[in-house]
Amino acid sequence: MIVNINIDNYDEYINNNDLVILEFGAMWCSPCKILENILKEIEQENNNITIGKVDIESSPDIAMKFGIMSVPSMVIIKNTQVIEKINGLKDKEFIEKLINRI
Repeated sequence: MIVNINIDNYDEYINNNDLVILEFGAMWCSPCKILENILKEIEQENNNITIGKVDIESSPDIAMKFGIMSVPSMVIIKNTQVIEKINGLKDKEFIEKLINRI
């Protein structure tokens, strides 16, 4: 299940999960909705991945922390360390290859 991440639950979420994909998006962003569906599929198929969604309009502080300038964007975090930052809509195969490299 993709969890909505905000300033109140960010630290707990990042600190309690080994491999996290943060998806940065906005309600008005159509590509963000497509990416969210792709990430839901990936999460269902991989029980070692946790996915969080950050709405840049309701949590701009988190977006600024990662230097997010456009949506959709993803940040992959492993053991609280940023491993990769990806801008734009990517397909499932691209994301899975990226995850398998980590």
